[in-house]
Amino acid sequence: MPTRNVPLAEAGPRIEDVMLRSPRTVAPETTVGAARETFANPRVRLLLVARGDAFVGAVTRESIPGDAADDDTLDGLAGDPGTLVAPEDPVSHAVELIESHDTDRLPVVASDGAIVGLVCFNRRHGHFCVDAAADAVS
Repeated sequence: MPTRNVPLAEAGPRIEDVMLRSPRTVAPETTVGAARETFANPRVRLLLVARGDAFVGAVTRESIPGDAADDDTLDGLAGDPGTLVAPEDPVSHAVELIESHDTDRLPVVASDGAIVGLVCFNRRHGHFCVDAAADAVS
């Protein structure tokens, strides 16, 4: 789905206003080799690992050990990033986490554990990436 950029100053009040609503997820059985191929794209900074809709964890390029075999799976590598947000959280909370954890991607997880979105922030330009078709700005 195409995206558009929303400046931080124009972001809606809640995270659901600035999230990508259909983030790509991978299964825990995804191989390290496949993850490395995905991370070859510099725009991919975080892989969301889910079993169905249930959030399992996240993997970054840096969290894959250099000695991990290509046929290993992400199941054992997908850790809780510690930087989860909920759709109803204020945008200011996402910005605080982004700044304090030196990241630009945050999984958006509902209270039932379902992955419902991804906050994608371009700190260099101060913009959120949102679905182009969504009326995401309040």
